[in-house]
Parts: sequence; C-alpha cells; structure tokens
Amino acid sequence: MLLKKINTSLVLMAMLFVSSGVLAQNIDIKGRIVDAETNNPVEFANIGVVGTYLGTASDFDGYYQLSIGEEFANFKVQISAVGYKVKEFTVDELNVLNGESIKLFSQTYGIQAVDVKADSKRLYGIVKTAANIIEDSYENAYSANVYLEQVMNGEKTEAVIRYSDEKGYGNRSLASVYESRGFEVKEVRRDYEVSPIKKGMIHANDLLAFDIVRQRGNVLDIAFVNDYELTLAEESVVNGDSVWVINYKLNTPNVANTGDAYCKSYAGVIVIRQNDYSIVTNELEYTSKGFFHAGRDAYRSNTDGDDYTCKVTVNYRKTANNKYALSKIRYEGEGDGTSLKASWVVYDYATFKSGTDKTFYTDKAENKDFWSRFSLPSE
Repeated sequence: MLLKKINTSLVLMAMLFVSSGVLAQNIDIKGRIVDAETNNPVEFANIGVVGTYLGTASDFDGYYQLSIGEEFANFKVQISAVGYKVKEFTVDELNVLNGESIKLFSQTYGIQAVDVKADSKRLYGIVKTAANIIEDSYENAYSANVYLEQVMNGEKTEAVIRYSDEKGYGNRSLASVYESRGFEVKEVRRDYEVSPIKKGMIHANDLLAFDIVRQRGNVLDIAFVNDYELTLAEESVVNGDSVWVINYKLNTPNVANTGDAYCKSYAGVIVIRQNDYSIVTNELEYTSKGFFHAGRDAYRSNTDGDDYTCKVTVNYRKTANNKYALSKIRYEGEGDGTSLKASWVVYDYATFKSGTDKTFYTDKAENKDFWSRFSLPSE
C-alpha cells in the first residue's frame, strides 16, 4: 500500500514537472547592435537583464541572441559597450524590435575639451549620427492639422490645412517626399480679393521644402555632409535638454546639397539634442537667383532678376507616439520684387488619413462662422 502511494506521488510529480515545462515558455530575441553614426557592427556589446544573471554579448558582426523566460517580460535590459551610451529597454520592448538593428550613440565627454582637429571630426560624427537615426526616431506615416499664415507683398492669407505624409521620415528621397505628401486647404480667409492663379497661391510646398529631416539635399544628407564647413557655436541647454549648437556653411552650393539649382549662398545653425541626437531647431539663411512662384526647386527660364534672400527657422517636437515630427516653420524672404513672410504651425498631430493631393491654388470662399470660432491652440 505504501509502495502504491509512493508510485502515485511520483507519477503526480512527473506530471506536474512535464506540465510546468509545457507552460513555461521562453521569449527568443534576436537582433544586431550597430554604431549610430556609421552603422558598423558593435562587437562584444553586453546585453544583460537587470537584477539577474541572464544576458549575452554581440558577436564580431554585432549579432546577438537572447532567450528569456516569460516571467521576465517586464524586466529591464541594458545594452552597453565601451565608448557608447547605455541603452535600456524592457524585455517586451526589445521583443517588439526582434530582428531589427539597435543603434548605440558614442559617449561624448564634451567637445570643447579636445583640439580643433578632433573637434571638427566629432562634429561631422554628430551630424551623421543625427541623420542615421531619423528612420528610427521620427514619425512614419502621419497626419497633422496645420495653421498657415502667409503675407505676400503685403496681402495676407490664412488657412487651416489637413496635412498627410504616407511615408513620413522613413523614406527621404526627393521623389518620395513629393509623392507621399498631401496638403488640403480646409478653410481660408484673406484681407484682399482673390484673383486668378497668382493671388490664390498657397505656398505650403515652399515652406515644407525646408523640413531638412524629411528630405535629402541638405546638411542631414550623409552623401553631402562633408561638403559643409562645421563649427561648434556652443553646448547649451534647451527646454531641459543638453544640446550641441553647430554652425554650418557651404562654400560651393549646388542643387544636390541645397535642393535649389539657383542657390548662391547657404549657411545655418542646427541644434541637436545630446541624449538622442534628435533635431531641436534648424535655422537657415540662403540667397538664390530670384523667387519663383512654383517653388524654389522648379525650373526657371529667367534667372537674371535680383537676388532673393531667405531666412527660415524650423522646429521639431515629439508626438503622442513618442516620435519626432515637424512642428513649426517660420519663413521670411525678400528680393526680386517679391516679399513673403509665412508660418506653418502644427497644432495637432491627427489620426493618419491617407491623401496626396496638394492645394497649390484655391479660390475657396471664406467661412466667417468658422473663423469667428477658430483660435490657434497652444502647442
């Protein structure tokens, strides 16, 4: 009888052991660790679950594989390597990135402490890193509600625009930029009588051309960053974030590195957050051979007019998705018999709605009831 009870107990224990083995499942995570500036693999990076002995390391090509029990899903995982800032995820967050590359930022101990040659080299590294993380850190497909104000030669137009970008910051080619963007005028009002074509122009496309994070052909284009002369203006703090303030200048501007075939001078200041290499602000001042109503990148048969000088300030901020996107453009240009002051203010990142139609011209009538109720929300 006793032997029978023992055998029964052993069977029950074996069943419990087998069932627990079936129930206990592991989270299998694979990926690659790379340098954010160069995209080169980071070998022997440590991937460790905080508070446990669980972990692994990347191989010579930056690849790693980690198998973790489901009970550790909410534990933090730290990824570290010599010369890089530590990156941290929960196990669940890392699992969402399964198979993707994780970019580590170089550890910076203060640019001003090194010599001029090393300073210059590091600045190019900072800008290249900022360019390399765009796809990871900025919105992909997204929509926004925008307030546009433009004053062309003293005549003021205001518009509420529904903006959509089907690719967002995931594809920065010029073709993708044009094909993927849409801006539809929902409401408009003017302080003048609209006339055919010219006086009904909406200059949204001109302003959006200065979203340097969204498209190539500027200081954030890896192919052309070495064309620029970079100098550190200062290291500062903006809204609680430590930043680099970097001056840039082109000695030989052309259509490839500026986006304007008629550009004569091109210089600016870019402000980059030190914690994640995202762009806070870009300020640009450039001179072109005249102003063209169809956009600065359009063909112009006559470029013998007066120079057109433009100053633009562009800002970026986080959306509710914890991704960055364009938030504001301030534009001021004058010359060639044309004066244009304009602003593009994103007051709401809306639910994505596909649409690539563009309103270059509108004779839409003013909806007085709408404008009596409309006030620009604070950011």
